[in-house]
Formats: sequence, structure tokens, C-alpha cells
Amino acid sequence: MQTIGLVGLGFIGKTHFEAYRQIKNAYVAAICTRSPVTHEEIRGFDGAFVSDYDDLLRNQDIDIIDICLPTFLHEEYIIKAARAGKHIICEKPLTLTVESANQIMEEVHQNGVKLFVGHVLRFWPEYQVIKSYSKTDKLKDIHIVHAKRLGQVPKWSDWFLHPEKSGGALFDLHIHDIDFVSYLLGEAESVYAVGNKNKFGAWDHVMTTLSFKNKSKAFVEASQAMPTGYPFTMSFRAQAGHRTVDFQVAAGENIENIGDSHHQFMYYSNGHKSSIDIDQCDAFQNELSYFVNCIEHNQENRVVPLEDVLYTLRLLKAIEESLETSREVRVK
Repeated sequence: MQTIGLVGLGFIGKTHFEAYRQIKNAYVAAICTRSPVTHEEIRGFDGAFVSDYDDLLRNQDIDIIDICLPTFLHEEYIIKAARAGKHIICEKPLTLTVESANQIMEEVHQNGVKLFVGHVLRFWPEYQVIKSYSKTDKLKDIHIVHAKRLGQVPKWSDWFLHPEKSGGALFDLHIHDIDFVSYLLGEAESVYAVGNKNKFGAWDHVMTTLSFKNKSKAFVEASQAMPTGYPFTMSFRAQAGHRTVDFQVAAGENIENIGDSHHQFMYYSNGHKSSIDIDQCDAFQNELSYFVNCIEHNQENRVVPLEDVLYTLRLLKAIEESLETSREVRVK
């Protein structure tokens, strides 16, 4: 049994808490939040509320710190947890700069703790199927990918609007598909991106073309600038010769209504069309259960290794450079 100290109780913090409730070898013993909250508001929570992060870190019964805070706080909170000897789960994005990521990695390594970053699409059931198909004749040698993720800026907090705090839609939303296409297609050679900024200077609508070393290409779009009432939409189409997988979801105004979405997952092969049936399960539960098991059994994290986290950050920085310069950028 791994004991969790959950830090932050916004939308994603509550999502993590609900996932932990379904994981047999995880127990949320404490929640660190500065917002007033009661046990009655958090169904099924019988642990302690803590307002001081240092108090949480001093708790010898806590095995894992799960950080669900705004992105600009990640480095500080991860480093403190590492120095306290705690294993760490952190929501994506890990951080906003390569320099910050390197500092985090150094602290984690020096203090002998494990760090896991929540790139949740790698645990999303439909995306897991796409990845598995890509390893077989069903979808081998993918040459074209189209992906999009469209919605409004999250309404539960205004820090998402500011580039120095969230990185805008580029780091908060585009990251999902950028990470998954590199997971699927390997290393990229170059990126070219266009987009728009919000009034605070954050890129809130981004369209990126990625060219990969295996000669495949991906066209990826993300927006937090869709009009009110536009459904949160995500889609992923992968083409390999005469075989194609097409996944489409249109939900409510944000991801919290994803369970009530219009949902289509189809496979096309040589003139035949079929629906892909999968067992519905929660991606966050899949992700957190995997991370907890890696810690409990001292297993290597093969799904989201830290080198992949760093590579995705490098891709995002290359995309950011392309947006700012209006030029194609070689991925270093």
C-alpha cells in the first residue's frame, strides 16, 4: 500500500483523488490545499487537510507526493519533495523550460527518488489501441496523422491565460497530441507552426506540422479559443496505406463532461469499415495505478520514461520558436 499526499484540489486534483479511490494499493492520507474545504465536499476522504506544504513533507507516513498545481509552481514543489525523500507524481507539463526541467532531473537523481509525469493520453483506452495497432499489420508504417483538441480556456482558474504561468494552449493542451504523436512515430526532424495569441501573450490556438525521421508527417491543432458553446472536441486519425483508424469525440464545454460525449472509433481496411469496441475505463485511473505499481514494486517506468518527457518539452520549445519566428525549425 502506497500512501499519497495530494497537493492541489482544483479540477485535476479532484480527478486524481477520484482515481485513487479505485486503486487498491493507494490511499490518499492527506490533501494539501490553501482553499477552504470540508470532508463533506470530498466524498470518501477520511484523511487530513493540510495548508502548509512543509508540514505535509515532514509526514513520515507519506510515500508519494502527487502535485496537481499550476505549472509555474511545479519546479519548486518537486524539488522540495525530492529533498524530503518523497517519490513524486506531477501533472503535465512538467515545466515550461528546458533549464527548469534539467534542474528538476538533477534534484530527483541526487535524492534517489522516482518522478512520474502525467502524460495521460498514453493511458487513454482509445489511444492505447492506436498504439497497439501500430505494432501490427493493422496499422503498421503509419505515414499520416491528423489530431486536434479544441475547446475554451478552462473556467476553474485564470492562471491558464498567462504564458508565464501555464504556457498557454501550447503547453497545456497541444502537449497531449504532440507527446502522443512522438510516442507513436518516433523522433521528429522539424516542425512548422502557426497560431494566435490571447491578450496576455499566450498562444491560445496552434496548428503544427511535424516531419518525422521515418518520413511520416503529423498535422496537429489545439485551441483554447473556441467560442462559448463549442463542444470540447478531440480527434485522432492515423493512416497507414489502405488502413486507417479514426477516433472522434465531441463532449460538453470541457473535458469534465467527456462521459456524455458523442463518440466514434472506427477502423477502415481495404474497403471494409468496422467499429472498434473497447472496455471503457478511466485513463487517470490507468495512469496513476501504473505509477503507484512502479513505485511499490520498484519497476521501470516504460510507458512515460523521463527521457520522453524531456523530448516532448524539446518539441514544444521548437514549436514555440516556430510560432515566434514564422519559420520551420529543426528539432535539436
